[in-house]
Amino acid sequence: MPNKIILSLIFVATVLLSSCQKEDNVPQTDYSIESNDYFQVISNYPNGWIKEAKHEDFQGYPDEEFEYYENGNLKSAKIYSSTYKHYLYMEVSRSEDNKPLWSKYYTREGDLWFETEYENGLASQKKVYSEKGTSVYSYENGDLISVDFTRADNSGTSSTVFDKTAGTRTVTIKKDGETILEEVYPYTESTGATILTNNQVPLATPFSNTEGNYRQLNESFSTSPIWKHDADPIEEVNPFRYFFDPFHDHSIFATKFAVNTELYQSIIEQYPVTEDEVLVLNHKYKEGKSSFLPPSEERRSLTEEMEQDPSLFELKYGNEYAEEVYYGKIIFMIGALRNMPTDDKATKEIKKLAHKKMDFILDGKDQLTAEEQEILDKVWFEVKFFSTLKSHRNGIVLNNNNDFNAVIQEYQDSESSIIQLEYAAFEHMYSEN
Repeated sequence: MPNKIILSLIFVATVLLSSCQKEDNVPQTDYSIESNDYFQVISNYPNGWIKEAKHEDFQGYPDEEFEYYENGNLKSAKIYSSTYKHYLYMEVSRSEDNKPLWSKYYTREGDLWFETEYENGLASQKKVYSEKGTSVYSYENGDLISVDFTRADNSGTSSTVFDKTAGTRTVTIKKDGETILEEVYPYTESTGATILTNNQVPLATPFSNTEGNYRQLNESFSTSPIWKHDADPIEEVNPFRYFFDPFHDHSIFATKFAVNTELYQSIIEQYPVTEDEVLVLNHKYKEGKSSFLPPSEERRSLTEEMEQDPSLFELKYGNEYAEEVYYGKIIFMIGALRNMPTDDKATKEIKKLAHKKMDFILDGKDQLTAEEQEILDKVWFEVKFFSTLKSHRNGIVLNNNNDFNAVIQEYQDSESSIIQLEYAAFEHMYSEN
């Protein structure tokens, strides 16, 4: 009998030892972050997360140079064009609690094009430079209060002052120090509003009646969370000012629109770098649009005025006017990942859990298990909700379905606003044909 017990114990021990050996032989998932041919980790934090890193192309030219804080938030980034000599076109700097500090955008020639300074996470001043001159946007609590423009040769200036309380915007034009035009318009730009596109300066309107013809649209479009190669929301977020020549180099962010589309600028400055892919969801609602066409006689008269003195006409009225105005709302949601592991198996596992977490935030179903959350916590993952509401402009971090329901309620309770001004060129305003 004792021999049978001893034999049984030996058998059990053998089985356990064999089981342990099999578990030891199972390869463990590698969540480490390593450099490769196109990605270089320059320095790490003690937990292995990235401190400094850069992406390069196959020729060794930089695509992205960036630095993270220890908590995973972006500290700074330099973004380069993948074409045309890989010029630096965008720089951002952010605080440890993810508030913007400043940003700068550059031309292909390396000149500073526009820069934004922030206070407490809100824009305080923006400057736009061109061969035409310099425009200065000033803000108060994130609201635009004035745009001042000075010609490069100092021969003319314009000032547009926005008074939200009074519901007005006042335009003052000076030539050689003398005031030649001063007009008061409704606070909100609409059909017939004019602009100098080089420096994106709102100016006076030459039209006697700017009322547009309104048409109800009630169009909506939505997507479920999908993976995208980067966080560029150019397809999801309407450019606020859509100019007559809307050319955009798709190898870079749409910086032409970042000047005037605060929602777009906020998103690309928070997520200029993508290590793998990002989850994106959007909803766009177009309530209606107003269309504007000045009378033929007025168009002919203004064309003659423009041809007689193009410089003076441009100083007062710019080079384009709002022909159509769209009203509606926009939602943009992003699930962003940072400090992603190099191993493909680990990456796929993380992305699967990130998608599951975002789905849970949206519908409150199938929550991650404690073990799954522990794996997802090996990287930085953030789900953020943006919309055209000012309170959502810098994004709201969502952790659960209650968070999502709260921001959706705010969005649904809000009224539609202008989501796009579509412009026409003065030079094409009138034709004898």
